[in-house]
Amino acid sequence: MFLISSSKSLTTYRSVLVFGNRFRRCNAGVVCDESFSSKNVFSRAGARFKITVARQHDKLSGVVEAETVRNIGIMAHIDAGKTTTTERMLYYAGLIQNPGEVHHGDTVTDFMPQERARGITIQSAVVSFGWKGHTINLIDTPGHVDFTFEVQRSLRVVDSAVAILDASAGVEAQTLTVWRQASDYNLPRVIYLNKMDKSSASIEMCLKSVSSKLKCIPILLQEPVYSKKAAAASGTGSGLVGIIDLAEMKRLIFDQSCKGSKILVEDISDNKQLVRKRCELVDRISDFDSELASTIIERESTEAVTTDELKSALKRVAVSAAAVPVLIGSSYKNIGVQPLLDAVLEYLPHPIELESNDRVVSAYGSELCSFAFKTLHDPQLGPLTFTRIFRGVIKTGQKLYNVTRQKSEKITKIYRPFADEIREVESASAGQVIIVSGLNNTFTGDTLTSSNSVSSSVLRKLEKGKDKLGVQRAVLSGVSVPEPVFFCSVEPASLSQQKALDAALECLQREDPSLQVNVDPDTSQTVLSGMGELHLEIIHDRLKNEFKVESDLGKLQVAYKETTTTASAKRISFERKLADRKHSVLIELETHPKDNKNSTPTVVRLGTGKDKLENLSQVTDKQLRLIQNGVESALRSGPKLSFPVVDVDIVLNHLEVARGTSETILEAAAASCVRECLQDSSMVFLEPFVQLEITVDENYSSAVLDDLNRRRFTLDSVDTKHGNKVLLGIAPLSELLGYSTILRTISSGLGTYSMQFSHYNRIVNVMDENKVIEQIRGF
Repeated sequence: MFLISSSKSLTTYRSVLVFGNRFRRCNAGVVCDESFSSKNVFSRAGARFKITVARQHDKLSGVVEAETVRNIGIMAHIDAGKTTTTERMLYYAGLIQNPGEVHHGDTVTDFMPQERARGITIQSAVVSFGWKGHTINLIDTPGHVDFTFEVQRSLRVVDSAVAILDASAGVEAQTLTVWRQASDYNLPRVIYLNKMDKSSASIEMCLKSVSSKLKCIPILLQEPVYSKKAAAASGTGSGLVGIIDLAEMKRLIFDQSCKGSKILVEDISDNKQLVRKRCELVDRISDFDSELASTIIERESTEAVTTDELKSALKRVAVSAAAVPVLIGSSYKNIGVQPLLDAVLEYLPHPIELESNDRVVSAYGSELCSFAFKTLHDPQLGPLTFTRIFRGVIKTGQKLYNVTRQKSEKITKIYRPFADEIREVESASAGQVIIVSGLNNTFTGDTLTSSNSVSSSVLRKLEKGKDKLGVQRAVLSGVSVPEPVFFCSVEPASLSQQKALDAALECLQREDPSLQVNVDPDTSQTVLSGMGELHLEIIHDRLKNEFKVESDLGKLQVAYKETTTTASAKRISFERKLADRKHSVLIELETHPKDNKNSTPTVVRLGTGKDKLENLSQVTDKQLRLIQNGVESALRSGPKLSFPVVDVDIVLNHLEVARGTSETILEAAAASCVRECLQDSSMVFLEPFVQLEITVDENYSSAVLDDLNRRRFTLDSVDTKHGNKVLLGIAPLSELLGYSTILRTISSGLGTYSMQFSHYNRIVNVMDENKVIEQIRGF
C-alpha cells in the first residue's frame, strides 16, 4: 500500500507511516508497506495542518474516561529543555520512531519555520499520546518572555504542570514568570531538573533556588547514578547513567544503545544508606500529609510504609500544593524521562479531581461546558478553535452556543491534535483538549455550551449561590492579555497589497490577542503593538512567508503611557443638531491622580456632597454606562503624544440630558469633557521598566556594569554562578533596544541576558522626557 504526504509542491513528498498509534518519519520519496492499513495521513498545499483520517471503527476514539486523562503543561525558561523532553516523551510513548532535536530543526512540536530556524518555541503545541493505559494531553509552551501570553492561555486549560529547570542554572527569570502564572490558576506541579549530565549541574543549588525564589518546598524523590566514582564524589553530572528511585527503592540504568528505551532495573532495598534516605523522605512527606503521619504512628516505623502508601501521600501533597515533588534526569541523554511520565500519572490529578474548584464548571452539571483557548487560521479548513472540554460531550455537526458572545454556531468537524497533525474523530468527552472547525465567531477566552437554555439554567444556579459575585453570564474566567510594550508602523510594499495586509493582520490578531493592530488617526498609518522585539519580528516574518504579503516595518518604539499629576474639573455644554433634532448634554467631570497606582481600569464614580446629591440621584445606570464608554474612549489617547492615559480617577459631578438626546451624543460629551480636563492638567509620561538578569564572564562584568549604568540601570544584587557573575536589577526598556548585540560586543560573546516586564514608572527628568518626544515625533 502506498502512503504519500505532500508538502508545498506536488512533486516533493514527505512520507509518514502510521502503525496503530505509532508514527514513523521517512525520507523523501514513496514508501510501500503492506502492513499499513489503519489510517491515512496527508497534507494539503498551503495548509498548516496534516490530517489523519481514521477508519470508521476508530472514530469514537475521542471519547475516553476522564479518570485516565492527564492534561499537563510543560513550562520553563528558554533553553531549559522543554521541547527536547516532549520529544523524548513522544518517542517512549511510541508515536515517533526517532526523537528529533531542536538544533536539527526536526522536532514534532516546533513545526513552524520560524521555530525551526531560531531553535525556540514560539507557539504552544498540543500533542495527545498514550502512556500505560492513560491518555496524556500535553501542551509544550514557549520559554521566551515575548510569548508569555501563549503560556498564560495554555495554563488556563491544563490541570497540572511540569516545571523544567536547567540543573546547572536553577530558577531563572522566565521560570519565575511561568511559575506565577501557574500559581494564578492553582495548578499542582512537579519539578524536573533537566541537564543533569552537565558538569556544572548541582541538585543542592537548584533546591535552594526553588525554596528561595519560587517560595515553595521541594521534595527530592530521586538520586543520580554516575558511572565514575570521581564524578559522584564531586557531586557533578559528569558520567550520569541513571537514577535511584527512593519511592520504589530501585536503581534505573538507561541503555544508551537504544536511546534509553530499555532500562536496567535493580532492587536496592538492602542498601542501608539508601534505606535511611528513604526513611528521611517518608518522614519529610509526613509533615505535609496527616494520613501518612497516622500510618507511621500506628506502625511505629517509617520503613513499614509501602510504596503505594508513599505515592498516595505524595499525590495528596502535590495536589494541595503543600510541597512540590522534584525529579531529575537528562532528556538529551535519554535519562529519566520515563519516570517523569510515571510521575505525571501518579502524582498529578485527573480532570474530575479538580472540578469542584470552579463553581461555574460545577454549575453546568452533566451539560456541555467547554473553553476556547486558542484559534488558528488554516487556508483549507478555515478557523480552527482549540477547546478544552470541562463537562459533557461534543459531537461532529453539533450546534454550540457561545455564552460569551451570545451567538450560536455549528461545528463542522472535530480533531484530536498532534502538533501540526490532526486526527478526525466523531466526538470528544470531558477532560479532552480538541480542535473544532466551523466556529467563525469564536475567539480566545469564549465559553461554549450546547444551547442558550443551558446557559440560562446555569446562570440561575449561580444567582442562587450565597456569593453572587455580580454574576451576569455563565462564563468561565477568561485569559488576561498583557499590555504591549513595543510598537511600530507597518505598510504594504505596494498599495495593491493593502487589502491582503489588512486581512492577514486580522487573522494574526485573532490568533494572537497579545498583538494589537490600530490605525493612527493623525497619519492613517497601521500600527502594530506587541510584547517585544522578537514578537514583532516574528509577525513580520509570518506576513511574508505564511500570508505572502510583502510589508515594511517602521522604527521600533517603546509603548509609553500618560498620567496626570494634578486635579482638574470641567463643565461643558455639548450640543449637536442631527436630523432636524437638537441633542444637548450638560456635563461636569473631574479628573485627579489615583491614590493607589494599581493599573486597574478607570471607573466613573458619582460625586459626593449635598449640592450634587439631588442632580446625581436622577442619573440612570444606562447613562452611567454610556459616560463610562465615553471616558474609556478619551483615555485611549492622551494629550501629550496620544499614548493611553492610566492611573486617573474620574468623578461625575453634574449631568443634564435633554429629552430625545441620542446615546452617541452622551458618549461624545463625556469624552470631550475628559479631554478638556486632561488638557488643563499637568500630564507626565510613564515608561516601562523591566527586570534584567545578565550572566557574564567575571572578566567582563565591570565593563558590562559600566555600560548598564549609562542606561539608568538600578543594580539589586550580584551573584556568582559557575565562575560567572549574575547581575540582577531593573532598567527602562527604552534603554535596551538592540541590547543583545551590544552585550555580545562588550563581553566578547561571553554574556547572555533575559528580561521580563516589571512596572511602569514616571519619567522625572525633563531631558529624558524631551528625548522621548524627539524619538516619537522625529524632531
